[in-house]
Amino acid sequence: MTAPPPPRGPSDPEGGKRTPETDTGRLAIVGIGALGTVLARRLVARGAPPEILVSRSGAAARIGVELGVAHATDLAAARAADVVVLAVPDSALADVALRLRDDAGPWTPADSPRLVLHTSGVVGADALAALADVGADVLAFHPAQTFAAGTPPEAFDGAAVALDGSDAAVARGRGLAARLGMRPVVVPPGSRAAYHLALSVASNFAVTLAALAAEILGTAGLPPADAAALVRPLLAGTVANLARATPEVALSGPIVRGDAATVGRHLDVLAASAPHLTPVYAALATETVRVAVRSGRLP
Repeated sequence: MTAPPPPRGPSDPEGGKRTPETDTGRLAIVGIGALGTVLARRLVARGAPPEILVSRSGAAARIGVELGVAHATDLAAARAADVVVLAVPDSALADVALRLRDDAGPWTPADSPRLVLHTSGVVGADALAALADVGADVLAFHPAQTFAAGTPPEAFDGAAVALDGSDAAVARGRGLAARLGMRPVVVPPGSRAAYHLALSVASNFAVTLAALAAEILGTAGLPPADAAALVRPLLAGTVANLARATPEVALSGPIVRGDAATVGRHLDVLAASAPHLTPVYAALATETVRVAVRSGRLP
């Protein structure tokens, strides 16, 4: 284990002075994947570094040295934390919660219960029932953002975070959201799957559509680098438009213009060069018609 992190300063270099509502206490991050890494960096940048990083991978040691934060491979190291963040895969959540319960207690100190939160989007706080049963406050805390290798800490800026838990746990989750510069939104357990589906459609399928566009450009003879140069700025412009307006207002292209001839040419191209994509195009075009009709620009 490395030396403990430097003492916390009295103020937040990016977000102003700390308040009781935003002071999260000593925090441990369990799981140093893409999200856990960006979370640790963000907390350091906001003047509230985590107490310890816990992971069996070499990433915890490397990131810990980089940030000046202690790291460990044993869940018992989280015992010193007031707040424990489980940034682990959904499939590992139940097992990690059980081991944490047994190895890092007690969970109800004399002053107040400790908080354990997970970052899964599809399940609620009840996924941590094993810890709630021994007195911990439990919370679902899912950042509505995409995290990959190289994602900057600023990705948290202004992003929403979906909370679920008791009133006390949600209040503490709002404090952590404030520390990160995020907007808290309460999504109860019965709605988590629908919430996660919507985010997956918006994020994951956008990547899939970029890949399909590159594939079609490949059939036109463009190399991957040229395809990327065409598609990426277009996607960035679309996202910028959506930041300013609703989908109905941001929609452009032949369908909202009622240009059936161009849509027919698109279908001819697919039939000749990529027939396996015709059903995809047809399904997306049908949904685009619905958006265009709602916009009032297509009868």
